[in-house]
Amino acid sequence: MSAHTGVSSTVPQPAKVHEHVFMGVLWGGFAAGTVFSGLRFLMRFKTFRRFYLDDALVLSAWLITLVIAVIWQVVADDMYLDNRVASGRQYPPADFIPRVERFLKSSAAIVFLFYTTLWTIKLSFLFFFRRLYMNMGKLVGVWWGILTFTIAAWACCVGTIDYNCLVDDLVNIADHCSGLKEIKFQRDTLIANCVLDVATDLAITSIPISMLWKVRVSGRRKAGLAAVFCVTIITMVFAIVRVAVISSLTVQPDMSWLYMWSNIEIFAALIVACLGSFRSLFHSQHSAKRASSEPETATAEARRTRPKRPFMRNFTSLFTATDSNESSTENDTLQGIIAMYGSENRESKSVHTEDINRG
Repeated sequence: MSAHTGVSSTVPQPAKVHEHVFMGVLWGGFAAGTVFSGLRFLMRFKTFRRFYLDDALVLSAWLITLVIAVIWQVVADDMYLDNRVASGRQYPPADFIPRVERFLKSSAAIVFLFYTTLWTIKLSFLFFFRRLYMNMGKLVGVWWGILTFTIAAWACCVGTIDYNCLVDDLVNIADHCSGLKEIKFQRDTLIANCVLDVATDLAITSIPISMLWKVRVSGRRKAGLAAVFCVTIITMVFAIVRVAVISSLTVQPDMSWLYMWSNIEIFAALIVACLGSFRSLFHSQHSAKRASSEPETATAEARRTRPKRPFMRNFTSLFTATDSNESSTENDTLQGIIAMYGSENRESKSVHTEDINRG
């Protein structure tokens, strides 16, 4: 995401988004993200009586969005003042330069926090799906590869922010950051960062999808699970829309429009991070009720067919399951994954032995 860099060689147009609308979207999105996050944490604690690493990452993302909202509450007036003066609709007041410099410096922090929020949510999804590749022998390297790619993509995004055109004096910014070359650089980095944003989402989503199609279940259930796993597509759409507002190679993007869509994207990502959890928790609780109602004794035929149901049942709640030594259903899930891929992992063998002894 790029930021306005002071006086441009082209005359900016009036802001597309009214200040009240901008702030309404900001705090409305934050309120929605807060409600969904609160429900996620409540359901997690009610179900498992503890929280997990992906919960901590979602909480961190929520705290960062709070910081972003507070910063905007302070500097939104400065952004609109800059636009009114630049578009010739208002004479510069006496405090124009310090206010614009405050807005630009705040923009540097907002852009950095914007990418950090998105990538914190990506990491929450990564650890949300982590159990799918644990105890899978060589396949665990795929998860680590995606983690490395995700972190490297974040470093690229925050590393390409043109900090010199945001934190310097306004006079230097106007002299060195308002030409067509600089505008093109901002646009190119915005597009490149969008590509990295979407690519990391696709890589993370590939973890559960790669296993889903190997499971022997009905097409309807596969479609339902795929919908749960692909909720990150929502954030991809917002990422693309945010970049689509840049329609010209030579004109500065409208800051109110660009920043509004940036705010929408981070709040949508925060909400999406909770949607999959709600779905999986529902399946987890439903499965627990069904499991408690089944008789403890079973025929030999039932025992032979039993792994098919627990595998699919727990596949839906795998990313919210408890640790393997805390839940026998998690062991069933690992057995199903091991059987599906033929892994001979030593740890998974011991888990299988423990289940046999319990039986």
